[in-house]
Amino acid sequence: MSANIVSNLSNNLSNIPHSKGCYLENESTNITTKNLSPPSNSNREKELFKKIFSNKNNTEKYLKKNYPSFFEEFELTNFISTGGTGVVYEGQLKKRKNAQKLAIKLKYSKKQNKDKDEFQEIGILKKLHHKNITSIYAFSKVGTLMHYCVLELGKHGDLEKFMKILLKRKVLPETILCYFAQQILDALEYMHKCKIIHNDIKPGNIVVDANLDIKITDFSVSCTYANFDPEDCVEFPFMGTSKYICPEILGHTHMKVKEACKIDLYSLGVTLYELAFGKYPYNLSEVENKNYDKILDNIKNEKLEFPKDKKISPLCKDFLSHLLDKNYQTRFNIEEAINHPWIKGAQIIKDEKENIFYLESFLINIITDNIPKFLDYIDKESKKMK
Repeated sequence: MSANIVSNLSNNLSNIPHSKGCYLENESTNITTKNLSPPSNSNREKELFKKIFSNKNNTEKYLKKNYPSFFEEFELTNFISTGGTGVVYEGQLKKRKNAQKLAIKLKYSKKQNKDKDEFQEIGILKKLHHKNITSIYAFSKVGTLMHYCVLELGKHGDLEKFMKILLKRKVLPETILCYFAQQILDALEYMHKCKIIHNDIKPGNIVVDANLDIKITDFSVSCTYANFDPEDCVEFPFMGTSKYICPEILGHTHMKVKEACKIDLYSLGVTLYELAFGKYPYNLSEVENKNYDKILDNIKNEKLEFPKDKKISPLCKDFLSHLLDKNYQTRFNIEEAINHPWIKGAQIIKDEKENIFYLESFLINIITDNIPKFLDYIDKESKKMK
């Protein structure tokens, strides 16, 4: 990369029109997706940004030139991934080599209204403090091109990496699926009480920490509805990852604000289904990403079916069916989901886990195979459904 590329990219920022963020502001209850979609030239700039700064040498050169004090505190170690609006590096505190590893997100940014929170993800993370949500440690604007935020780093990566590298499995056993689902629901319940919708629940946005617990991350397309009345009818932002988006968002449905939590619950249903079976529900595995019309068509016309070659309890299927209900009005709300007997089974797993000193050994040798108490409980509760 030459300095001219970065310079040209930086100079182009001033010509990009500002688009509304994902905060649902109390300007009108008739919110449409038109004023929430970023302009196409902005998307091109983001792609160029990610291409340039996924190179560690390029990134360090830019930071040293525009924000040299960054290296007084932090050190970039390894490139992790690109996201929707930037890149992620593994890093650490420079003066504490044995300290916890950090996730350092470098994100494309441009001038915004200084009277408001300048960066939506940072603004949301500053409000959230929960054991199953990643914590933010630091953030700052860097020149005119980017801002960075320093977050907790899940030791075992996101769920996709966790399954592939640590478990060496393509699907999760029901024991750990239940254990993770309960933690995700706990985080979502807290988030929704704070009037925040994550809007992009998926395996790639759920990381596993050193204690083999999960944390929800990446709030870059999240939104808040704190300034709205629960009875207000709105069209929520068309954001998220295509096959995890709920049908009411795909169909541009106006829904009451009090139903907002069900957006995340549907995405959680898709996530758990994928983790359990290695494929998407409603035959979406056969549909191209971002083919939104076809995705919505499949959800409307295909039945929710469970692969017969995968062993999973009737109780789990019942839970997933309620999360993946096509009709948001009858879909589980957060309270119903948390109180489902399948989710209550997670306490058995938690009790077993706390009795084991070597957590990683426990996970691989016990939770991925069987926990008799859990399996007995699931069998008993499944029979009650018949």
